[in-house]
Amino acid sequence: MTLGSKLACSEKTNIVNKLKLLCRAIGDSDNPGCPSTDAGVSVFTASVSKRRYVVKGNIVRFDKVWTNIGNNYDPRSGVYTTPKDGAYHFSCTVMSQGRNGIRVNLWKNDVKTVAIYSNGAFGGTLNMGLDLKKGDRVCIKQSYLENYIYAEPEYHFSMFSGFQIS
Repeated sequence: MTLGSKLACSEKTNIVNKLKLLCRAIGDSDNPGCPSTDAGVSVFTASVSKRRYVVKGNIVRFDKVWTNIGNNYDPRSGVYTTPKDGAYHFSCTVMSQGRNGIRVNLWKNDVKTVAIYSNGAFGGTLNMGLDLKKGDRVCIKQSYLENYIYAEPEYHFSMFSGFQIS
């Protein structure tokens, strides 16, 4: 019985040690299975709260902030600044005004990436994953003829969001 008890204790110790290693690998050795408070989570979602005229080449300011964990999105400038290196996911939906079209692009620093074109009061959506470095800036810019992004105070048809994946 003594040998069996020692073996059982040894196995338990081995399992506990492996669990501690796994917890350290995911970032929180004191609270297994829970995200670390030091994880530096960054998530934002913002929308356009009223009809907005956007000049070609200008950044779209999504002024109604719904979520801004980490405070990395600035609604005054419309720019999200990455807090650290990693993979990020961004999504944007825009709705055009009436019969007019609107085209916007997702920008990474000074590089234009994917586009949305919306016409005739329909919405368009983009989704993109990006490998970013700390301090990179991501925004949505109007890239077509000057036009309106449609919104109503109680309906937020046009939005921009992003979060860090890893």
